[in-house]
Amino acid sequence: MSELFETVLILSLFGFLITAVLLCLKPITAKKFPAKWQYYVWIAVLLSMIIPIYKFIPEREVQKIQHMTQNNTQIVQIETNDESEIDPEAPTAPPITEREIEVSETVHIKLIDLVAYIWVAGICVFLIIVIASYVIYILRRRKNSISMEENSVLLEAKKELKIRRNIKVRMSPDVGSPMLVGVFFPVVYMPCKEIPHDMMRLVFLHELTHYKRKDLIIKWFALFVNAVHWFNPLSYLLSANLSEACEVSCDMEVTKNMNDEEQKLYMKTILDLVE
Repeated sequence: MSELFETVLILSLFGFLITAVLLCLKPITAKKFPAKWQYYVWIAVLLSMIIPIYKFIPEREVQKIQHMTQNNTQIVQIETNDESEIDPEAPTAPPITEREIEVSETVHIKLIDLVAYIWVAGICVFLIIVIASYVIYILRRRKNSISMEENSVLLEAKKELKIRRNIKVRMSPDVGSPMLVGVFFPVVYMPCKEIPHDMMRLVFLHELTHYKRKDLIIKWFALFVNAVHWFNPLSYLLSANLSEACEVSCDMEVTKNMNDEEQKLYMKTILDLVE
């Protein structure tokens, strides 16, 4: 457990540094690079916080690094011995990770193990809260909505995006703007308001593009990474920026082949639904 936690700490520190750099460069990269590029970069950061890439370094290279480190340590020790004499029999304090905490007279636990158990407990609490909130949200949405049969607009959007999956549509008075929910059983929730035919098509194109790109899976993966690194404050900013880049890149994907009039209508549709 302690070895796993130490690996997570290293990955979390790496993710912290990369996220901090990307946030500082965001005003520049947002102008120089497309939204899809930013979306993929945030996904790459998520992967780097889960996959310990440094462990795939060939063993020979690791031995070289260890050999260089040992040589440097010996040099420092020689220089230190020249400056002052060290008593070889003097007791040395154990590393902080090896120090023990006395829980009772018969139970002793290493500090690193105690912190690792707290980390696992934090993951469990995080996931329980997220999953319970999601289930409650879905149940409420389903209870306060009515099913809508597939219409020609939805079929047209599915045909345009080459989607054969049966995706349900439900109307809900509690939904302020359209949203796609469900990885295994996708449902598009629509607000209970009249939406013109041309705007309805754009709405379905947006939500179905999310489905086609598997954006919901990416967002759940981001939540999992957030759970593993719940102690890292920048992991929450990472998830927020990922969601933002996801929406912007989806808008760009939908409008990339549209003319100026269609793009204006798309923006008007978004603004009207937000209002």
